[in-house]
Amino acid sequence: MDSVKESLHNTIELLSDEEARQFLEFAQRLQRKSDVSLTLRRLADDPAFRIPSEASGAFRVVEPVQGKGIPASRLLVEERR
Repeated sequence: MDSVKESLHNTIELLSDEEARQFLEFAQRLQRKSDVSLTLRRLADDPAFRIPSEASGAFRVVEPVQGKGIPASRLLVEERR
């Protein structure tokens, strides 16, 4: 029985150039996906953690609350001086 890599090699030989190009792109995406750190992969398997997908996008836009008085950030800076 052939090894998996030999079988894959034989299958690739039967592909058209366009099919081979698509397969190459898939293999490159698969390889990049495996670049995820071991720690992150372990956390992804743990039900206590939720790892967002790459397609989750940026954070949503938040409108800051308008308050009265001196901003807390300015008070903290002055307090540290």
